[in-house]
Amino acid sequence: MYPEFCLERWQSLRDWRAKYVLSESGVEPLDLSEIKIPNVKLEYGHTKGLIKVRQLIASLYPGKKEDDVIITAGGAEANYLTILSTINPNDEVIVEMPNYMQIPGLLRGINAKVKYIWLKDDFRLDLNELNEMVSKNTKAIVITNPNNPTGMALSESEIKGIVEIAEDNHVTVIADEVYRGLEHDGKMRPSFVDLYDNAISTNSMSKVYGLPGIRIGWVVASKELIDRMWSVRDYTSISPSVIGQEIAYNVLLEREKFMDRARRIALNNMRLMERLISDLDVKWVKPNATVLAYLKLNVKNTYDFSEKLFEKYGVLVNPGECFEMPGYVRIGLGSTNTEFLSEALSLFVRYLREYK
Repeated sequence: MYPEFCLERWQSLRDWRAKYVLSESGVEPLDLSEIKIPNVKLEYGHTKGLIKVRQLIASLYPGKKEDDVIITAGGAEANYLTILSTINPNDEVIVEMPNYMQIPGLLRGINAKVKYIWLKDDFRLDLNELNEMVSKNTKAIVITNPNNPTGMALSESEIKGIVEIAEDNHVTVIADEVYRGLEHDGKMRPSFVDLYDNAISTNSMSKVYGLPGIRIGWVVASKELIDRMWSVRDYTSISPSVIGQEIAYNVLLEREKFMDRARRIALNNMRLMERLISDLDVKWVKPNATVLAYLKLNVKNTYDFSEKLFEKYGVLVNPGECFEMPGYVRIGLGSTNTEFLSEALSLFVRYLREYK
């Protein structure tokens, strides 16, 4: 049995009732007036994904071809296909924590042996600890880069360090890279598949490009692995949305423009966040990527805090309990409405001062 997905269930029960949604994890979604939509025949399309879309995505990864790419129904299906195609019951998998809990939940659901490696206080990965954790039984290392919920991106040297450990031990690296391109310094980190043949990259149009509603993601890996995922996909969604793929194609042709938009939103809102919490009793490791703020509060039960914040002021944040880290909250800073965001964060600050 798969465990209940705390984060997704928390949001789905509340976000449609919230006055101020600060639980979203990507930038403000685009609307149809901002993108080009061609006339599309509403057929299934190629079940692996439209050829031109796979070719375009492959071109973003040096040395990859269209057969090394499968288009998926968002990053969620990308991760689902990856786990079901590569991990078996009782396989040992090391998972970076904290993390978006989809992959850990899937691993538990198939009875894999999950080992956590927790980021340190500065939300950095200890490569020496990772090296010591890897054993002859380790099948894969799971990394989310940039990280959700902390918002921290690995440096290129850290990515290479993980690859060296994996290569030395013949271990697969499964990299969820949905925030790649939203590094605040504008220097996009290399993908793990750029550096290591035995790596798998999952990604989507949701977080950086502001298109969660089109439900388009992808996996990049070896052709052998992609074809295995394709076989699993025949039992799930069959094929991705052709309309969604056409939208994704047009946006990716101008991806620099949309990545610049995402970085502007992130930097503006991070400054606002920093100003509003400057005199609070909270700990914040300011992220170097994403639109996520992960705050450590002087509160033991952040689930209770978040529930009461929602009930009193209609402000929805994500409690750290959904990342197995009580005492933290994750706040989404993707809004383009500064007045709205300022009002929502001010209510969060007010309640933090009121909470007993």
